[in-house]
Parts: sequence; C-alpha cells; structure tokens
Amino acid sequence: MKDTSSAHLSLQNLVDCYLETNPEDALKRWADNDWKVEKHEDTDESCLKYLALVLLDAIESRAHKIVLERGCPVLIAGQGSEHMLPAAPESLAARGLEILRDICGMEGTRAQGTLCLGIRNDSLELRIEKSEALHIIYLPAL
Repeated sequence: MKDTSSAHLSLQNLVDCYLETNPEDALKRWADNDWKVEKHEDTDESCLKYLALVLLDAIESRAHKIVLERGCPVLIAGQGSEHMLPAAPESLAARGLEILRDICGMEGTRAQGTLCLGIRNDSLELRIEKSEALHIIYLPAL
C-alpha cells in the first residue's frame, strides 16, 4: 500500500507555496518554457505543482468544476464563465492524475473520491469523479 499522506501533504504544501501567485500566468509561463522542470523538483513534485496551480486557478475563479482529460486543455467552469488552462505534457498530466487518484483512494476505470485541502483559515472538500481518462473535480460554492 502506498503512503498517500506524503503526496497529499506535498500537494497541500504546493498550494500554500503558490497561494500568492497568479496560477494562470504561472501555467502559461511554464507552458511557454516547454514545461521544463526545476532542478530541485522530481517528477512527482512537478506533477503535483501542476495540480496545485490548476486547483488554485479554479478556487480564485470561484469555479464550480475542473475538467481534466489527458492531452486536452483544462476547462475551468464557473457561474456563467469558462476558461481554459494549458494542457500539460501527457506524461506530466497522467502521473499527476495517478497521484490524485491514489490520494483519494480511487481505483478502476470509474471511480469517485474526495480531496480535502486547507486554504488559509478554511478548508475545501473537492469531489472527484473519474470515467476512463476523464476527471472532473467539483468545487463547493465559494
């Protein structure tokens, strides 16, 4: 059995680290830089960094859902507004989603899970649904 608490803690730490960053700009700069990984980051940390920036963008946008599918731009859908974030390389996105599923205890081609994140003095409970390669993250009303 994998230790998912360390991945969850790493994701939480990255969310905290990038809290004061404009996540959409950071993702666009990273994409423009051909998704180069920082020297101090390992592969899993880069995958979690991508997820942290996507989650922060959705939270800042007061989105209701995030739609992630390998090879496709990320859809951030809110009340009456939508925007797309850059698609990460296949390997980065696939590993990131695998880590997310492990954190949430999701197995099989169809699964559901919950991810709890602390943001400043609050916590969010995100509901995740997986169907094949499609992952939808539902955010509570903010």
